[in-house]
Amino acid sequence: MDFSGVIAYPVTPFTPDGDINEVELKRLIESLAVTGVDSIVVLGSSGSFAYLNRVERESIIRASVDAAFLVAPMLPVYAGVSAVGTREVLDHASDAERAGAKGLVLSTASYVPLTAEEVAMQCRTVAQSTTLPICLYNNPGTTQFDFPVELVVELAALDNVVALKDPGADGVVFRQRGETLKRMIGENFCHGMSGDAAIVENGDPEIAWHAGAAALLPRMFVELRSSLIEGRAQDAADARSKLQPVLRHLTEQRKLSGLHSLARACGWDAGDPRLPLLPVPGSQHRDMARLVDQLV
Repeated sequence: MDFSGVIAYPVTPFTPDGDINEVELKRLIESLAVTGVDSIVVLGSSGSFAYLNRVERESIIRASVDAAFLVAPMLPVYAGVSAVGTREVLDHASDAERAGAKGLVLSTASYVPLTAEEVAMQCRTVAQSTTLPICLYNNPGTTQFDFPVELVVELAALDNVVALKDPGADGVVFRQRGETLKRMIGENFCHGMSGDAAIVENGDPEIAWHAGAAALLPRMFVELRSSLIEGRAQDAADARSKLQPVLRHLTEQRKLSGLHSLARACGWDAGDPRLPLLPVPGSQHRDMARLVDQLV
């Protein structure tokens, strides 16, 4: 099933002058692809999609698809295609398909908050432009639009809208939405949770886990999920106790800057996020590095 299991969202590494560090990107993708994650999504929020132009975005997809194929030919690499304008979304979707992406992730990025009718029109337009499976991304904290369940059900009637990535901070609301979607759409639609800390604290192994930190600590996320599936309660508790301090610290930072700090603490030459975003202060990065060292 598309968009199921542990779905890792890597950062896009940058050089000191702000260019894409393609060598490090390929190294990161190759390493990630053999860790047991179920798929990789480039150009999510973690991948700085909003700060990249069209040419850069296509080059990242192509490099990532090629790198993953070298070591794990069957591993799906999906691509985020969100943009402020629908015409740009369509360009990114076409580029992603041409570059070898196996699916698309679409959120409702907009300068002016969109109405449900506008979101429905954009999603339908994108779905009709491609045969690739699409995962809708509900990210109200950033987009100022919260997908109503009724709209998700309506869009799921399209053949290639197959999944929803939903915020998991409120576990009760997440479970209620999931139960409603299962009842109204069926088992083949994949409801997934986003929010690294929420996943580790409350993630149900029967739903998909969408996580930026899973691209940097993949084996720990895979082990946690496996432990829960197999009923190894103590192993799951151990994995949680190791991950929680890092993810709580990450939650206290601005998300993208914090992920670049976590990447560096994990040994990747991720660089700083692209301007105008600034890196986390040195003291906070040292705290992150100390917490990552304690994982060993």
